[in-house]
Amino acid sequence: MSGHPPLTKVIMDSWQPWELAEAKLTGLANAIRENSEAAERTVDQVPITSWAGGARSAANARASDQNGWAKKVAAKVDDLQTALDNAAAAIDSSKTAVNSALLGASMQRFLLVSESDPSWKMRYVPKEDDELTPGQIADREREMTSFVKGKADELATTASDHAALIQTAVGNLNTIAPPALTLSAQDGRRHGQLAADGWTDEEAAAVGRSLRAAGLSDEQIARLTNGEKLNDVPRGVQEYLHTFYGSVGSDGLFDLKSKFDGMHTPAGDSWSKALGQGLLTLSNENVGANSGYQYLPGWVQDWASNHNSNDGARIRNVDVPLAGLLAHSGTVPPGERFGTELIRKAAGGASRSADDSGLIAPETNYGGPHDGHETLKRTYEDTIRTFMDVGTRNHEASAAILTGEYSSGEKLAAYDRDDMVGYVLKHDWDDGGDVAGGLIDWIRDSGGSGDPTRVALADRAFSGLFDFATSTADSNNFSKLMNVNTAGDAIGTINPHLAGALRAASLPYLNILAGGESGVHGHPGFDPDVAPDEMQRRAARLFTLVASDNTYGAPTDENPDGTGAGADLYRDILDQTIRNGTVAGELASTEPHQARSLAELSANLRALGQSGLYGAEYDLQLDEDATTEADNAADTKIRNIVTSASAGLTGVPHPAVIAVGAAGTAASPWLLPAESAGDIEFRPPTGVGSGGTAAEDEIRLVYGALRGIDAAPDAGAPAEWYSGDGRLKPLADILSEHKGDQGELLSAMEGALDNPQLVESLRAGTSTGNQQGRMNFDPTDPDNYDNMILNGSD
Repeated sequence: MSGHPPLTKVIMDSWQPWELAEAKLTGLANAIRENSEAAERTVDQVPITSWAGGARSAANARASDQNGWAKKVAAKVDDLQTALDNAAAAIDSSKTAVNSALLGASMQRFLLVSESDPSWKMRYVPKEDDELTPGQIADREREMTSFVKGKADELATTASDHAALIQTAVGNLNTIAPPALTLSAQDGRRHGQLAADGWTDEEAAAVGRSLRAAGLSDEQIARLTNGEKLNDVPRGVQEYLHTFYGSVGSDGLFDLKSKFDGMHTPAGDSWSKALGQGLLTLSNENVGANSGYQYLPGWVQDWASNHNSNDGARIRNVDVPLAGLLAHSGTVPPGERFGTELIRKAAGGASRSADDSGLIAPETNYGGPHDGHETLKRTYEDTIRTFMDVGTRNHEASAAILTGEYSSGEKLAAYDRDDMVGYVLKHDWDDGGDVAGGLIDWIRDSGGSGDPTRVALADRAFSGLFDFATSTADSNNFSKLMNVNTAGDAIGTINPHLAGALRAASLPYLNILAGGESGVHGHPGFDPDVAPDEMQRRAARLFTLVASDNTYGAPTDENPDGTGAGADLYRDILDQTIRNGTVAGELASTEPHQARSLAELSANLRALGQSGLYGAEYDLQLDEDATTEADNAADTKIRNIVTSASAGLTGVPHPAVIAVGAAGTAASPWLLPAESAGDIEFRPPTGVGSGGTAAEDEIRLVYGALRGIDAAPDAGAPAEWYSGDGRLKPLADILSEHKGDQGELLSAMEGALDNPQLVESLRAGTSTGNQQGRMNFDPTDPDNYDNMILNGSD
């Protein structure tokens, strides 16, 4: 009886269990069966000569479906009646047992102290000639109280158990016959037409309740987000949404939103949310058979096809209130076409704030003449951010934006992919690109899901993203992304979350970016048609964009380790090295040739990762030099930025360490001026190791191989490498516990592999990969970066 007051005699006496059985639901169930069968016969009885063709076939199918459904509903009604009958019998029997216990107690001179006492305490009334002592009386009272209370507890348990069974029966009935099934096209049209004379409280409430009933469940929303087709949305819901939004008009729709919001009640809030969700549900072609872009109202389709981002009247009258409607729509994804148009609206709005565009401030279109600048600016940012947030809930829409094609292969009309994606990435978002990152960060989960459909979509989207972001042909997209304003800021500088999203999207493709075959590594849909040397340079450009977020500093809730996206990417690359080693170990006996290939990819990948880090820092120096020349003044800020590029990294050489040759590499002047090495604060790495030596890099590969062969602790593999459960410890623990030279640890791990051929393959692949990483360009050469990375190869 959780959530209810403890049972007392007063409460028990108020229970009339047989009233439960008076619902007469059996008659209702029979009536449902009879009426549904009669309705189906009505259609059958219409002569073929009077009614034939597709409409009759559809009516027959609908009547048959409805009759079948009605029989299921009737069965659930019968189940509910059975649950009520059983509850009435059981509760009545248990209640009788309590009353019998009380009657027996009274015959023995025991009475309840209080009928409102949940402890059911009994009091003994002694006779005049009783010889019982007070202690004996107290013992008997306790015994009788325990007996009666036990019967009362049995009644409470019986009632609770049957209440749960009734609740289950009601839930089953509600599942098969939810309120949404009462909705129809006629209801939607009638509700939409109510807007003509303004919304009364009663009218708004009626529409709100219907919209709530038409809402999708959380489980349905999750399936829809994953691109699944929903075949369990009642046809009446689809028709209701179509006719309601089709007849309410834009003014009526926005007025209803204001009406709901003005209620300032939980019900009003829920109806306001359902109003936005309903429009998105209607737009999604994966909801039943009567939804999709073509079912949206004409005014919505006209708005979507208007790509003039400077149309002030449209923006004030439609964009702003529509964004307000959609901002409170939960997580329901739009359809592919509508989602694409929402993202285009966001990108178009973002384009109006391009640096040095010479345009009037874009926010002036987002309000009235009496609105202050801060209000206008906030409305502008909120509007385009909302369109971006809602549009990118549909991953096919994001892929369409990134590729310029819908999933059907149809090209987007009047669309320039490079311009529009560039507007999104280069806009100085007031949230640092957090919401805009939704355009691409989903690629990580879908690309790594193992679901062929989701992987194919991710491959298509990443192909478009990679082609756009790393191209230096024609207008040089990469250079524009590294210099989005006159200050020369890169996208990661103004939008660190976008750099993080680029990093996330890259992770399923790391081995392919390092030169691996697309099909072999599980992504046949990402297979750029470029020469190997150009692929190397493009990968370095992508990593440079990621590393342009060099916001190294104190840890925050959003950035717990205090490092930027470039640092995080390099950690990911080191983790990929371990995973590659694991696969090499697993395949050592069946496909030994794979070990060399995986080692080569790992070494090349590390070189490319460092190229990205160094390239981003060098680009900053180029920008700083330009500023210095323009201002005719010296600026030393670049020194601190360069130092931060590797601080806090696991396995990335810190410039100060490189300067003294700790990594075996001489420092290039553009990386860290020799005279500044001593006056820049050095923040030591927080992770494993201190700096990307050859031994440390190879340790990760060999450690992965040890995991792959599932080596057991023995003479070749020291027991201290293993935890109590016999599993190999994390590499971080092994490295922190090792007191000797890292080269010694590498040799010990190679010996533990007990497979000379595997060891030789890993070594050979690492050597080749290291050479390949520097074969096509030298990341520490300013001319190489400027000519081959920033501006493309000759």
